[in-house]
Amino acid sequence: MKKTLVALFVTGYVGIAFADQVVDTDIVVVGAGGAGFSAAVAAAEAGAKNIVLLEKNPVVGGHTVISGGSVNAVDTKRQKAMGIEDSADKMAAQTLKAGDYRADPALVKTLADNSEAAINWMEGLGVQWNPRVFEAWGGLFARSHNSGDKNAGHDYIRVLNKAAKAHGVQIKTNTKAVELLRKDDQSPVTGVVAQAKNGEKITYNAKAVVLATGGFTANVPMRMRYDRRLDASFKTTANPTGKGFDGSTGDGINMATKVGADTDGMNYIQLIPFVGGRVIDYVGGDIFVDPQGKRFVNEGGRRDAIADAVLALPGRTMWVITDDQSLKGASLETKLKKGIVFKADTVEEMAKKMNVDPKVLQQTLDRYNEFAAKKEDPDFGKTTFTQLINKPPYYFGTETQDVHFSCGGLRITPQAQVVDVNGKVIPGLYAAGETTGGIHGTNRAGGNALIDNFVFGRIAGQQAAATAAK
Repeated sequence: MKKTLVALFVTGYVGIAFADQVVDTDIVVVGAGGAGFSAAVAAAEAGAKNIVLLEKNPVVGGHTVISGGSVNAVDTKRQKAMGIEDSADKMAAQTLKAGDYRADPALVKTLADNSEAAINWMEGLGVQWNPRVFEAWGGLFARSHNSGDKNAGHDYIRVLNKAAKAHGVQIKTNTKAVELLRKDDQSPVTGVVAQAKNGEKITYNAKAVVLATGGFTANVPMRMRYDRRLDASFKTTANPTGKGFDGSTGDGINMATKVGADTDGMNYIQLIPFVGGRVIDYVGGDIFVDPQGKRFVNEGGRRDAIADAVLALPGRTMWVITDDQSLKGASLETKLKKGIVFKADTVEEMAKKMNVDPKVLQQTLDRYNEFAAKKEDPDFGKTTFTQLINKPPYYFGTETQDVHFSCGGLRITPQAQVVDVNGKVIPGLYAAGETTGGIHGTNRAGGNALIDNFVFGRIAGQQAAATAAK
């Protein structure tokens, strides 16, 4: 096959690359997770025709497909039915506060203002939202939604994938984007160079490019550049054993910064307890105790505060306890079979397995249940209680911290346009999802990642379509 010469602008100079194949498109979306699919579908709905969606993995879905599925949104219909008063202004204010006011207020306002429209859009595509609105773990307010399925993230990708195919989006798996095409720092981005599984290079010329490649939690050297604690001893929530695959290696961020893009908040990396004893994904149905069987933190507090408290414990490990009343997730049966989570009919039996004093554990549970009954917690300030923890059998297991989410990434505008180091928009380049920064500040509220994907993925797709139509 005849080679085609392609000019690439890389960190201030023009380099040369050879491509085995050249494909002309209108829009290229990089990354087939929640944000990428949202962008591709929204672009198609806006009239774009020749859309290519690149995914380096053999399957689509990214982190969205394996997520618990909590989606924060203002929801006039469902929240009102439950007596919950909410507004876009309240959501924006709480999101800013959760991130220590380090987020871009304009981006946060865009997120909140478009949240209800985004879940309505997803519903129109086929997602059946559960009427129960709840407070996701670390979510700080009752505005979380899911499909009611234990694998809700799979539902969202299934619906988006179906819509993308119906619109004729060309989905290319096992195809990794490796370079952005840009002549110089005054020029637009005009496409992507990708590499197929067989090593073949493919140049996708495009009128607009959307980056939705996820964060960089699985890139150990990259994350250690911003937080020296996060060495290889920390696994990721997407690959907790370290033996699987996690594609969040910062690809989109690295490609964009090589053509002049700026970043925001890269040192804000979130850790959560996920793969051990926790079997519910909402606040109010479990209790966290230290190796002595005593409470040590507000279980409904900020995720970063909980992470710091756990990292300060001996062995950086806590116990998580719930009972028969809680609504458990899809991981319970697997965790029971693998001996990650245990089951006990009495507090004494549980204490023996935990190797703690049964009197101490009983006192801890009694005190917690006293607070839960009054919905007041003078010890740690917890405000959300959905139940007492007093109905056997009890479910419990140890839990530590895994790297979960990179709050920082590419700097964008409210129109999802990528901004360069001089504060100027890079023409033709958009980004959405965990690839971006400035939306969550120092700490992402639980339930805000997926709505970020849907809101800004949708905006990026609409804006890319408008650019492609010019």
